[in-house]
This record gives sequence, C-alpha cells and structure tokens, in this order.
Amino acid sequence: MDFQLKVLLLIFCVVLIFSCKSVNKPYNYKRFPDNFSEIQRDYENYYYLNACEPGETIASIGAGNGIKEIQISCFIEEITWYLQEIDSSRLYQFEEVLAYRENLIGSSISADFNLVLGTENSTSLPQGIFNRILMLNVFHEIESRDEIMMEIHQLLDEDGLLIIMERIGKTEGEIHSDCGYSKLMEPIVLQEMNDYGYRLKRKQLGEEMSNLMFYTFDSKK
Repeated sequence: MDFQLKVLLLIFCVVLIFSCKSVNKPYNYKRFPDNFSEIQRDYENYYYLNACEPGETIASIGAGNGIKEIQISCFIEEITWYLQEIDSSRLYQFEEVLAYRENLIGSSISADFNLVLGTENSTSLPQGIFNRILMLNVFHEIESRDEIMMEIHQLLDEDGLLIIMERIGKTEGEIHSDCGYSKLMEPIVLQEMNDYGYRLKRKQLGEEMSNLMFYTFDSKK
C-alpha cells in the first residue's frame, strides 16, 4: 500500500469515528451513559424517588429533551407521558434522545410520549388527567410561579400528586452552577407551596452532597 493510500485511509477512519460519535450522541448533554448499567445506576440512585407507577398518566413540566423521563421509562412500563417545555429547540431533540437510549438497552421503550410546548405563564397541558406531575430541577427557574402553580391544581386528577426535585441551598446565597439561578432554601419552598394550596406528604433525600431533595405534595383544593 503506497503512502498516499495510507493517508487517505487514515483520514477516512478519522472522519468515520467522528461521524459515528455524532450519530450515537447527537444531542447536547453534559454526560452520556455508555451502557445500560449507567442508566440503571441513575434510576436507582435518584429517579426511583418519583415513585412512578406502570400505566400512569404523568406530566413533566420543564422536561427539556426528555432525558429523565425516558430513563424512568426504561424501568417503569406503559406510562403515558406529557413532556412540557417552553424551549422548542429542546423538544426537537427528543427523538434523538429516545433513539440513543433505546440503542443502549437494545429494545424499544414501552411508553407513550406526547410533546407539549408551553409558555412562561401557562403549561398548555390538558386538565384533570394526571396521576402525577413532575418538576425535576425546574421549580427555581420558573419566574411566573404563581400562575403555573395555581394551574397545576386543575391538571391533577382527584388523587394526583406533584413531585418537586430540587437541589436545596444549605446556606443563603448559594448558586446553581449549571443555570446561575439562586438555590432555594427549604423553609421558603415549603411555605410557598403551602401558600399555593399544596400539602406536603413526603420528603426524601436523593443525594447528600448536593442536598438533592424530592418533595411530594397533594392538592388541598
């Protein structure tokens, strides 16, 4: 094999490597799982605390591109999801995120996914159908919380639950490193939720280092 042919072959291999990476990992995220055991670890460490059940109808407000919800569906089957987001560019990534996870587990994920584009003042979700509504690391970013939190009362069914996952501040003035928003303190979150008409049913620590908390509420209305 002459020198020029070797060079061309080397260039082709480099292009192929980067091309494969872009196909396998096409969406923007800080960490990609490389195998099923990593997906399982995240679920068993954190996301099982959402207590989702097979066959439930669940909305996730501020779902982004659906990474967490797809991950939950690797272990809990037949969920009907409504993935709500105000940034349409994040929702556009959903199919690629789903394909990547299905490729890792080697099978299709048994869930029904509905994508919903909301606004800063309204979720645009259907009323009265949800067994569970998730707000995973998003509560602190919602600027029109009064309107959104009061709307959620109308979205839950009679026995519906609202789960809020937040990295709670340990001292005043802490900042979220990823989004730049201030971390909320637990007394403020709980008082605010009480003012919105929600009753705390359970709180659970998800991770001690980051003070990751899961709060489960029902509606007092």
